[in-house]
Amino acid sequence: MADKILMNKNTLAALKVELKEYHTALPVFEMKEQKLKEVVQATENKIARLKQAIDETNEQTKEWVAVMAEENVALPELAKVDRVVTETKEIAGVSIKVFEDIVFEDDEVDLFNTPLWIDRALDVIREQKTNRTLVEIENSNLKLLWEELAEARRMKNALKEVFIPETQENIRKIEIYLGDVERLAIGCAKLVKKKKEGKKATV
Repeated sequence: MADKILMNKNTLAALKVELKEYHTALPVFEMKEQKLKEVVQATENKIARLKQAIDETNEQTKEWVAVMAEENVALPELAKVDRVVTETKEIAGVSIKVFEDIVFEDDEVDLFNTPLWIDRALDVIREQKTNRTLVEIENSNLKLLWEELAEARRMKNALKEVFIPETQENIRKIEIYLGDVERLAIGCAKLVKKKKEGKKATV
């Protein structure tokens, strides 16, 4: 808001309209901030759960890793990701990705020339890749959510701490100024009237 304002009724009317708009916008940004905080917290919790599941599976499959090395089986090659399917969803003004499906390349496993545990191992590796993909998606979403949350918080604080107080103060100044001008005009009118009456009395 400019430092210098025109001290007149038009400016006063415009400032009152602005103030009303600011008071209307403030609860919108407050609600947006609260909603985004909830979504951010839920997303962070989801990422934490996924990472915990990945770590637990890694711990449980340490023995398998050793066996795979001995058998010279390239399981990662048998669990290649073909594509990740997502859809876009808007939450509190943020377009985020929602995981739908992950499709792996359809590589045939030779059951006669591979150990019996290959099927189970493939399931675990695909589950791990799915969870890691989910973590990547949610981390990307989280970045966008944090940016939008920061903007909503900035706008809320600007309205509460700058725009509304400054507008209220400018309205107060103009009202005081216009009141002084009006009283001065009334005083001058009375003085002129008194002088005119005085002249008539001396005629």
